[in-house]
Amino acid sequence: MEQPQEKQNSNRKFYIIGCSAITICVILVGALIVGVGLLSGDDGGVRLPNQMAPYALDYLEKNDILEPDEELLAYYDYTVMLNGTEAAILTTKRVIYHRGGQSMAIFLKDVEDIQHRYESMIGDVIEITSTSGVTMKIEIAPLNQGETFYNVLLNAWERARE
Repeated sequence: MEQPQEKQNSNRKFYIIGCSAITICVILVGALIVGVGLLSGDDGGVRLPNQMAPYALDYLEKNDILEPDEELLAYYDYTVMLNGTEAAILTTKRVIYHRGGQSMAIFLKDVEDIQHRYESMIGDVIEITSTSGVTMKIEIAPLNQGETFYNVLLNAWERARE
């Protein structure tokens, strides 16, 4: 009768060891993916026109995000791998939130209000409200120059209102 109990304990040990090994492998693969992204050469954070990475310019062009008559003023890539698939984009005419192949845009001339706050875990939070009542929220992670994006946005909005 003692043998089934020993066999059950043995199976439980193998189960625990197996689950632990799988968990460790998943953590290591995740850390490797993040490490490769961070060491890929491109820095994250808010970019101004003189600092744009080639991958971002290529993505903007391939996806026809910018109109021919507008210029890029500021850019923030949300993705860890810096591939442009989720980004906040400010131009001379619009503020754009691009995600999953879709873009939401508010013309600067239609902006009614801009609110800014800093939250310690999230970073800079910018809320842009249009005259039609639509609000766009842009979150820029800590240490990613969110204040720069906000300042350039305010300047562009001021010029659009003149």
